[in-house]
Amino acid sequence: MKDMERPKIFDYHDYRRFLKDSFDYAKNNNGKFSFRYFAQRAGFNSGSFLKLVIDGKRNLTNESISKISKGFKLNKQEHDYFENLVFMNQASTHEIRNHYYKQMLSMKGYTKVNHIAKASYDYFSKWYYPAIREIVTFGNRKYTPEKIAGLLKPSISEKQAQEALDHLLMLGLIQKDQDGYWEQCDQHISTGKEVQSFIVAQYHREMLQLASDSIERFSSQERDITALTFSMDAKRMDELKQLIASFRDKIRSSFLENGYVNQVLQLNIQLYPLSKKDGENES
Repeated sequence: MKDMERPKIFDYHDYRRFLKDSFDYAKNNNGKFSFRYFAQRAGFNSGSFLKLVIDGKRNLTNESISKISKGFKLNKQEHDYFENLVFMNQASTHEIRNHYYKQMLSMKGYTKVNHIAKASYDYFSKWYYPAIREIVTFGNRKYTPEKIAGLLKPSISEKQAQEALDHLLMLGLIQKDQDGYWEQCDQHISTGKEVQSFIVAQYHREMLQLASDSIERFSSQERDITALTFSMDAKRMDELKQLIASFRDKIRSSFLENGYVNQVLQLNIQLYPLSKKDGENES
């Protein structure tokens, strides 16, 4: 176990996991290393503070972040990333989490080893990336950035289209065949479990905003926006979600695998509570 590699903070999206791995690494290399030993080195009064943080029973503050950085001997670059990682993990809203994750993405140490993670973030944060992945299958499949930019609604710049194509190539989501024709690759994007939920949430926010804008931008013949307000037994929620999933699969099999295509569409299905459950929070 002496060859255990020192954990690199830039590899992590969960600060508690980093702390656990860092403690295990230090313990492996120094039999005397303990939670109490770390507390003394970092300047904590409580010998169990680090364990409580690792177990999710305590959060960190600016002061305790600095002490932990000192205890694990993080340099300034590592400390800055660790600080943003903590604030991202402890954030109470999507907007705050997104702010700190963007800070992490801009850090030199992170981008050196996480090009794919940044590209994945861009894929979900820019509505036109998924759309361009579909457009490249149109017609003769030799669309240029200029042509793609003009096809999108709303339109984007040629530079943005080129950047999108570069990112899609990097992620292995599109490629050119031996004759120079664009084609999609059967590749899934992985963002990591720790950040996946809020990155995908950001994608849905983008698409919901476009859906809202479409009410004014398109005629009723070009769009379909309907709503259904109803009540049911909350215990049947899983059954309802399965029905929605079945509907999506039917759309996919009927329209998405039909060979010839000439337009990109976005289908959003929203289901969310408008009330508490009857009897909820009653004493």
